[in-house]
Amino acid sequence: MRLTRKELLAGVAGLSVAAAGTVVGYQAGASSVRRPAGGRWEVGRDGGPPPGGVVGEVTRVIVIGAGLAGLAAANALASAGVEVLVLEARDRLGGRIRTAEIGGSDIDLGAAWIHDPRGNPLTRLCERAGVRRLPYALDDLIAGAALVGEGGVRVRGSGRSRLVRDAAGFEDAAAGLAARAASSGGPAARAGSSGGPAARAGSSGGPAAPGGAAEAGREATLGALIDAYCAREADADRREWTRFILRTVVETELAASAAELSAAVLDVPEPYGGGDDVPEGGYRRLITALIPDAAVRTGAAVRTVRAEGSGVTVETTDGRTERGSHVLVTVPLGVLKAGAIGFLPALPPPKARAVAALGFGDFEKVVLRYGSRHWDEAVTGFLVRHGNTPLRAWIDATGPAGAPTLVALAGGPAGRALSALAEEEVLRRARDVLATATGARLPAPEASAVTRWRNDPFARGAYAHLTPGAGVAAIEALAAPVAGRVLFAGEATCPVRFGHADGAFVSGVREAKRLLGVPAVELRLQT
Repeated sequence: MRLTRKELLAGVAGLSVAAAGTVVGYQAGASSVRRPAGGRWEVGRDGGPPPGGVVGEVTRVIVIGAGLAGLAAANALASAGVEVLVLEARDRLGGRIRTAEIGGSDIDLGAAWIHDPRGNPLTRLCERAGVRRLPYALDDLIAGAALVGEGGVRVRGSGRSRLVRDAAGFEDAAAGLAARAASSGGPAARAGSSGGPAARAGSSGGPAAPGGAAEAGREATLGALIDAYCAREADADRREWTRFILRTVVETELAASAAELSAAVLDVPEPYGGGDDVPEGGYRRLITALIPDAAVRTGAAVRTVRAEGSGVTVETTDGRTERGSHVLVTVPLGVLKAGAIGFLPALPPPKARAVAALGFGDFEKVVLRYGSRHWDEAVTGFLVRHGNTPLRAWIDATGPAGAPTLVALAGGPAGRALSALAEEEVLRRARDVLATATGARLPAPEASAVTRWRNDPFARGAYAHLTPGAGVAAIEALAAPVAGRVLFAGEATCPVRFGHADGAFVSGVREAKRLLGVPAVELRLQT
């Protein structure tokens, strides 16, 4: 696995001078759409047998949550003739996917990219649904970002080139740092965690293979490895700049503090390839394509899931109850961690430990839509190391938005800090930071948006990550059925693609295959 799962640091190393004006994060007019092949699509055939663990005849399945996982599963089940009821707590579909119109532009406030589109099932979903994919590479965006220090002073020329080379060198050094820390008990290792050693990603629950960061540095955190790497730099200013770049990229990508991220993430394999795409018109077009031919009830927050010998009973917060043969729970890990849904009987200890030990991070966005461009044509964004601001990572989203737009990406501690502020205060701080970054006071934006995923009771954060106490084995425990009747899906249950929208989609297909006992399922898309 690349450190950032999108090769951001490799992009930084390859494009070290933002002022050159050669960085292109968005390719206008690029199209990778094919004519839809029809509404029916077989998906999930990977050569292996369907997953097991289901008991009883599958007659009526209650799906909790209408995000990518829930809709994919509901669509496949309904297409196979199974009665399905989808219960969605919000008044809209999509879950952590939310495409909003901001100043006349469609902007994704949740999931936005198709990361690693080559071989990615969401690429095929776009093709089948007739949705164009537009290249919008995150590595280019980071590579072309201006480095802005205190008082708006920019790092330029050879100084900038050296910094990005130093930052890009971390990944090659990380495995060795983890190994040395584990063997010496040094500062990059953190002992005494619960949940056992981190398993090698993609395993079936067995022990980690020898070698690599997951085994050698099983209790190491990325934050400790970054600190150990940066400590080798004698110049204090370069050392702090390198640490800032690495922590900002890691925390923005993985939505958690570097101090909480397990070094085991370095060993998670990349099943797909390519850069990054965005679906034209936003992710809501994929949500629309997946709407099943089944009953969907919005405004239906679930209070209790009860598994009994002959089936399941689901109670919503308004007191209504529904009976089914099986239930599929696709709510975010943050909702499970908060105990917002009660399970009777209680979740078995391995699953309860997984819920508690896995991380669920923060990722917020601040979108500013302008009438005209007020920043450098040569830069694709800003990395701002000024006054400990949480608004430190900005990207130019003018291309996909179709109008001058800047978006702040606040992951991990930065996202948590923003979620504690009122929207007016966030926007005030955003204007101040951009005045520092651009050297000029920008006018008030024509339209804006500030996300609140941490404060959303039906999300309670962004997406899952590995911690020193919970590796991929914990994700597999989270995905396991309970009592043959209660099943689980969502990005946090996908051992290789946790934290990705395609991981959510694949998990929904996986659970539909499990319920139907088939090696592949059919989706009927709204095209």
